[in-house]
Amino acid sequence: MKWLLGLVFSLKNKQTVAPWSWVIFFFGVSLVCFGSGYYHWNPNNDTLIWDRLPMTIGFMGLFIGILSEYVSPKIERRLLIPAVVLGFSSVVVWAYTDDLRFYFWIQLVSLLTIPLALILFKGAYTLQRFLVYALVFYILAKLAELYDKDIFDLDSGIISGHSLKRILAALAALSLYLMLKRRQIFNRAM
Repeated sequence: MKWLLGLVFSLKNKQTVAPWSWVIFFFGVSLVCFGSGYYHWNPNNDTLIWDRLPMTIGFMGLFIGILSEYVSPKIERRLLIPAVVLGFSSVVVWAYTDDLRFYFWIQLVSLLTIPLALILFKGAYTLQRFLVYALVFYILAKLAELYDKDIFDLDSGIISGHSLKRILAALAALSLYLMLKRRQIFNRAM
């Protein structure tokens, strides 16, 4: 039940800015457990939909959460639902066209938001380095996925790149949970 940690925390401890974005992020991350399990139980494109849908929910929650915290708190109210619908649409487009470009774009935009927000805007909270940790873990997860067979061959079949990807992606989500749990609002008077 540890996969529910971020969701329960974000529901009980509403963030000052972007509270629903973080709930949506951790809701998506929690659903990946079920969607991925269903896909791996019966791997095919029909079940892969249920693995990718929750990921896009999480990506969009993260995307809007970061934009809301760094650019304007009004963004969540205006764009959270359209962003989730857009993410959902990227999976539907892939399912019907077998074209992953829109789905990859959804991931890329949400991930590029993190370094851009850190560079271009001043955040209101401490522990912003945890966003960097999450980004690094997720980039490593994508590399592990890309080099799946190579990793499996390199370690004599102990762990595959895909399995390592899941662990690294979980560490990315854990970094965001720890950030939310421990951060403080900057004291602007200093």
